[in-house]
Order: sequence, then C-alpha cells, then structure tokens
Amino acid sequence: MQEAAFKLDEYRFTKASLDFTLPSDAGLMLSFNPQGVFNQAQARYELTFDVMITCKETDALVVGVSCVASFSFENVHKLSDIPDYFYPNSIAILFPYIRAFVSTMSLQANIQPILLPTVNLIGLTDDLKNNTKVSD
Repeated sequence: MQEAAFKLDEYRFTKASLDFTLPSDAGLMLSFNPQGVFNQAQARYELTFDVMITCKETDALVVGVSCVASFSFENVHKLSDIPDYFYPNSIAILFPYIRAFVSTMSLQANIQPILLPTVNLIGLTDDLKNNTKVSD
C-alpha cells in the first residue's frame, strides 16, 4: 500500500469580526474549534477552523474568525485511510494564514495590532478527529 499524501488546495475566510472597543490593556484568551468533512468520492477534506479571542475581564468576543481550507489526498479512499499525522498538520498549515489575517485586520482598523502567538496545536488533534464527518 502506498503512503497517503495530501496538499492544501485553497483556503478562504468565511467569517470575521473585530470588537473595536477593546481596552488597550485588556487580557486576551485564545480558543479554537476545528471541524472537518471528508468527501470520499473526491478524496477531499474540508477543514473549518474557528478562532476566538475573548477579553479575560469581560468575557466579550474581541475577534472571531472562521477559515475553511480544502485539502486533497492521494491514496486515500475512506476516512480510515487518512493518516493520523494529517489532523495536527492540517491545522498547523492553516494557522499562519489566520494569524496574518487577524494581525492585518486589526492593523487596518487603526487599533493596536492583535498579534496571535505561535501555538502548539497538537492538542487539537483529537478535537478535529472527533469533529470529522464523512460525505459521499
């Protein structure tokens, strides 16, 4: 059996919100919600990655971004053929685009830029696996 290979075909931002009333000294919390849909007929995986930044003091949503990425596979015909390394790597591939988008969005709003840190996203592997559905 040949090894499975995948590539990022495209990504797009489907939702973005920014609360301009953020105090300059506010503490921020970062949270993630990854979800996926594997299309068996096309051997394509659509990753929806939601990133939320909330204010620690008020619990208000400061930044909300949804990004959808489409990955194609070689040598994958069913969900169980997807290698375990795909899940953390797909998120890691997409996250720099989200970081840049959030920074640009806040900079263009003429507020103090919001710079997301580099984050070890390996902890989201099980979340993405558990939130993956199959379509035909």
